[in-house]
Amino acid sequence: MNKKLLLPVGVVVLIIGIVILLLNPDPSAANLEIARNATNAQAAAKAISENNQSYTLWSIGMFCSGLGIALSVGGFIVGFIKKD
Repeated sequence: MNKKLLLPVGVVVLIIGIVILLLNPDPSAANLEIARNATNAQAAAKAISENNQSYTLWSIGMFCSGLGIALSVGGFIVGFIKKD
């Protein structure tokens, strides 16, 4: 990968990860709310199970955020150290 592209690609991937996380927040908070307001155990279990399907997208958002931070910091360090 071209060293000049690390910072811009990192920023773009970070923005994508943040957007995914904002559009699909952590489902565990919703699971807790479902469990607190449940009147029927089977219905609550079904609702929590359906809600857990969103963990995949949340994990992708966390991965993109971490990768974006790593690439951005790496690009900044390479740009700062390299004085050509």
